[in-house]
Amino acid sequence: MPLVATKLNTQPARHQVAEKIRESILDGSLVPGERLVERKLAETLGTSQSAIREALIQLELEGHVSKKPNSATFVTHLSQRELENTISVSRALEGFAAEEAARLATPADIQRLEELFQLSQAAARARDFQKYIRGDLGWHIAMWESTHNDCLVECLRRVVVPLFGFSAIRVAMQPGFNLTNDLQFHRVLLDAIVAGEPEKAKRAFQAAMKDWAEQPLHLYSAESEQALAP
Repeated sequence: MPLVATKLNTQPARHQVAEKIRESILDGSLVPGERLVERKLAETLGTSQSAIREALIQLELEGHVSKKPNSATFVTHLSQRELENTISVSRALEGFAAEEAARLATPADIQRLEELFQLSQAAARARDFQKYIRGDLGWHIAMWESTHNDCLVECLRRVVVPLFGFSAIRVAMQPGFNLTNDLQFHRVLLDAIVAGEPEKAKRAFQAAMKDWAEQPLHLYSAESEQALAP
């Protein structure tokens, strides 16, 4: 398990552990279906098993990890059906969030979105896939938060963040994936939010989602076919 063995600071250990594991899932260091052993995690991070246990409970609530009937904990792995369902829900909820952001985003919200867009653009130019994915997720969360609807934000965190952990880095690392093209979809969406045009923002998101969603589903199908091959 290639979890970075950086010792924790004086913040509450469970939050730091959760952040370390979350980052490792999002950057692909911890892969879907990988088992997480509390004792090994505690040794790696130099903390107690109780802090690990509390962090895993938090991550389970977020959808990043799941517990099996025998109490073993694994990085969330989605079946093809679960992936399709998650993408469908994400499309509906985040499309609504795009509309609401165009209606309700404040100047401070828009400035934050612009700053995060610039960071993603720099990562795309450097072809830093892991940094781009983390920045992309940060941009999406900022867009949700610009709706000022806490219920919507929490629903999207539950649905979309694990989707990033499961598929985003795997998609981005595929040959031919164009970070600049992906970023352009964000630019069109951001421009619609800045202009305060909800319908245009929704259409921009749906176009971006259609382009992106085809890729993890195609990747999943290809992996399934390879696994079944003699």
